[in-house]
Amino acid sequence: MLVTRICLALLCLVVLAAPASAADDPVLAALGRAELALQIQPQQESAWRADYRHATLVAGALPKGSIRRRELIAVLNITRGMAARGVLSADLMPMAFLTLQRNADWWATHGPPTSGGSPGEKGAVGRRCKPLRFPKKRRHKARAARLTFPGSNVVFQWYPGMGLQVQVNGTFAAINTLFAQNTEESKARAREALDEMLTIAQRRGGAISWDYLFPFGGALPPWTSGLSQATAIRAYLKANRYSTARQIAAIFGVRAPLGVRVPLGADGNWYALYSFAPGERVLNAHLNAVIALHDLARVTKDPKITALEDEGLRAARRHIKRFDIRGVWSRYEEGGPPADLNYHVLNSDLAGALCRRTGEAAVCKASDSFARELERRCPKATTPRERSAPPSQPASRTS
Repeated sequence: MLVTRICLALLCLVVLAAPASAADDPVLAALGRAELALQIQPQQESAWRADYRHATLVAGALPKGSIRRRELIAVLNITRGMAARGVLSADLMPMAFLTLQRNADWWATHGPPTSGGSPGEKGAVGRRCKPLRFPKKRRHKARAARLTFPGSNVVFQWYPGMGLQVQVNGTFAAINTLFAQNTEESKARAREALDEMLTIAQRRGGAISWDYLFPFGGALPPWTSGLSQATAIRAYLKANRYSTARQIAAIFGVRAPLGVRVPLGADGNWYALYSFAPGERVLNAHLNAVIALHDLARVTKDPKITALEDEGLRAARRHIKRFDIRGVWSRYEEGGPPADLNYHVLNSDLAGALCRRTGEAAVCKASDSFARELERRCPKATTPRERSAPPSQPASRTS
């Protein structure tokens, strides 16, 4: 009798976590349509169907009311929502079902991850800032707990209420770090990671893209990011994979919300942080995009890439002064509040990198201003030895 009651309880939990039948299940229906259209192989359809059923069984078996159960069911519901809206396409399925698989594996045996978050900007370490004299709006920050799984380099991040999701920019940033370590082992691992990322890539407006598969900022998935696409270009450039980098860069020629291009008329193109938010002009995302396009244009001599760089540089030239708040700090986005320390350091670093590449006067002026503001308001704590050392020479803008 006790065994029967336990089995019935588990069955009820599974029913709560999944639709009543395959005919009513949008995920299974999407898989069936993709197989019938010869967009996926029968073996792949069977494997993904098994992953989906396994995730529903794990969710049903987890303790009712637990965070683990809520997080896994949230990921299942996000996937079902995409299928119901008809956007769970065949090229989105590899990332979607990998996400389901990782969440089922994690929440079956683990609670919420608590460590391994984004390290922040190196230039922000060891600084103490004097407070700004004008009010600063609070920005919501998700807990940036990140992790990878054995045998994989794909970075996942826990977004409370949405489970573990692929952190595209975090993955490509980690790959760039591997290249920067400059050992044979690290470079080989970076190349393996680039191959792995191509297995979960999508096509968006004809470009190679990595979409984010969770709701954010009022937008439903899938959506993409100009920041992560630019970081991806820089990673593939380091591996000398120019053809792939050019296909990624095509997204900067596609107008938002499908792509990330935001035309500003005579002011050129702004490249959006989020494809769904073309009105938000975020400085670090735009500068990162122009740098990536510049580097790609120099090695490929592609006139389309050069044109995208030129249009982006024009927008930077005409708008960057709007991000310098009366010579005391920088803004995260145009018309917004002051950036936090990490984003100000990022603004300063990226403006400096673009200045060195192009010599663009407005960008260089902003770079100098951001750097002065950082040192004046947030000096680094120094040791007695550092205080007695001679000052270092500023880097040449042409380096």
